[in-house]
Amino acid sequence: MIVKLLEKIKGNEFDRLLKKAARDNRRKFLIAWSRGLGDIALGLYALTHRIKTFIPDAEITFITRKELEEAFYLLNGVNVIGVSWWRRGAPVDMEDTLGRLNIKKTDYDIFLDNVNPTKWLSWQRGRLTPRLTWKKEYDSLWERFNLHDQSQFYIGVHVNTETQEFYGYRKDLPVESWKVLFEKLSKRPDTKIILFGRNKRDSFNLPSIIDLRGETSLLEMLSIIKNRCKVLIAPDGGVLSIAYYLDVCFPITVISLWGDVNHGIMKQAVPSPNKGLIHFPLLGKEKNISNISVDEVLLKIHQ
Repeated sequence: MIVKLLEKIKGNEFDRLLKKAARDNRRKFLIAWSRGLGDIALGLYALTHRIKTFIPDAEITFITRKELEEAFYLLNGVNVIGVSWWRRGAPVDMEDTLGRLNIKKTDYDIFLDNVNPTKWLSWQRGRLTPRLTWKKEYDSLWERFNLHDQSQFYIGVHVNTETQEFYGYRKDLPVESWKVLFEKLSKRPDTKIILFGRNKRDSFNLPSIIDLRGETSLLEMLSIIKNRCKVLIAPDGGVLSIAYYLDVCFPITVISLWGDVNHGIMKQAVPSPNKGLIHFPLLGKEKNISNISVDEVLLKIHQ
């Protein structure tokens, strides 16, 4: 109780660091980040917003895994360095990394290698809407994929978040549920199902399936979602969080799947900045995502 009262009066440790940096005219930040994709929208947007609240002319550079680099293009006014040898969940040797990148800590005023969005940025929930900047040049990225048929009803699906080992609970719909859903959707000849993700770890053999798992960059995937998909179905994960907070207007129905709504965009508790987005969150009974029925999902697709 006393700690919370002091934080309310003095601000948390990150706010105190920023206040001191502003007083001392320290404006160059180097920040290491090797956690999840969704946290870039749900945590790092607020982090950069907070820095610039105290230091409007701050220069912010992130070091991150190469696979996350494009997501940082969606954050206004930051620089990013993608590191090919970092792996999620693996320890990072920052001294080795900085040496290999020929970066000196003394080139920056503040170096953060242990960012704690949960502790530092809890104030943002229900108050701050993440706004990820979409550039017009990204709109053509979908065109290298064979998705030009205007008569088709394209449904994007993020099948597997590949994050259960990091969160300790099931975030994905069972494979058998996906298969039943896809079989029912395939009965409509005008429907095509586009699969998104990093790895083709489960097989879905239907003529209506367009399996792009592992074949798109992040910006290509977002371009497909924005410009071709009428519906996006996704569990709580990076694809959902990034797509939900794109700060651009386009029509799409998002069906999100949950075992526990005290996470992700539901915990953020603010609407999408996309005025054309319609959101249907589905929660499994007893906080078990496996209890979401195929018929519940189908109902929202055609609602």
